[in-house]
Amino acid sequence: MSTQEEKVTVTVTPSGMVAVISTYHSPWNGITVRRADGGGKRLTYKSWNHSLDVMDNHALAIQEYLEMMNWGGRWAVGATKTGAVATWAGWE
Repeated sequence: MSTQEEKVTVTVTPSGMVAVISTYHSPWNGITVRRADGGGKRLTYKSWNHSLDVMDNHALAIQEYLEMMNWGGRWAVGATKTGAVATWAGWE
């Protein structure tokens, strides 16, 4: 076991975009989307589409957040224990 504290580093892209985290609350309370570094705006996405799977609902919430922030390009979305994380993957 390491005695050193683990440090989290957030690398900002040249365009100023950082990773985005979505957290699932419930189909009724929706998904909260925020920047991974804790800064900026948050979005609570309350529209849960029951015809889609969980990851597709997270992807929709993240897409709405990215549009609100006016962040373009390609984003890769992956699952976490409580939701999803999206990282910038470059320009299209």
